[in-house]
Amino acid sequence: MDSALQSALDVFGKMHAPNRADVLSRYRLYSDMRSDLQTAALKNVPQSSILGHAKRIGLSDGKVLFTDDQIELTLVFDLAVYTAKPGRTRAIDRLARRRLATAAPSEALVLSGLCESRFSLFRVIEKPEPVGILLEDLLRRQEVWLLDNGLERSAETGAIFAMRIARIETFMMTCGAVVPLDSAIVEELIAYLEDGVTGLDFAALANDSRFATSIYELAIELDLMSLVAYR
Repeated sequence: MDSALQSALDVFGKMHAPNRADVLSRYRLYSDMRSDLQTAALKNVPQSSILGHAKRIGLSDGKVLFTDDQIELTLVFDLAVYTAKPGRTRAIDRLARRRLATAAPSEALVLSGLCESRFSLFRVIEKPEPVGILLEDLLRRQEVWLLDNGLERSAETGAIFAMRIARIETFMMTCGAVVPLDSAIVEELIAYLEDGVTGLDFAALANDSRFATSIYELAIELDLMSLVAYR
């Protein structure tokens, strides 16, 4: 068994393998908390900042939004919650400062995970038993176990997605925005990034908020969000 999956299963006890219902029960609890926390963080982002993020990816002129599509808007909201200009704090970090000290243990666990979330390109390796998806982080060369009901239903082996994920306990959850990519786009993207660059640090690239912004801008330009199958 893959080490990433094995370590994820350990949290449910060594006496017996977890069943699907047990895992999904914990996932749903954390998923609801994730949504509530992200909504709370977003409420404290000024409208001008939201429009600024939308403008960067082609969904606003800085004054009005060009879309009311909720799938496209997840890209804007992701940037508003999880990125900030140099010298400024992120909305998710501001929320953590206000709530971590008094949060219930489960909420504190999720909020801490969201603060440490990471963006990358991921390829589906397989769908292991009893639940979830085993992914390869293409930029960090790591394997992760992801719980996501929509992706588990729709994603095929070999599919590639750009997304932000957060570790909760020993599994990962998406943070909401998911961009489907095909292998040709990824190959062209990596070739472009590597052009004339020796020893490119892909992990550092993934950690730079401008990388997520560039991917989201590409998604809007190529209408990739219309391919999202788990609405």
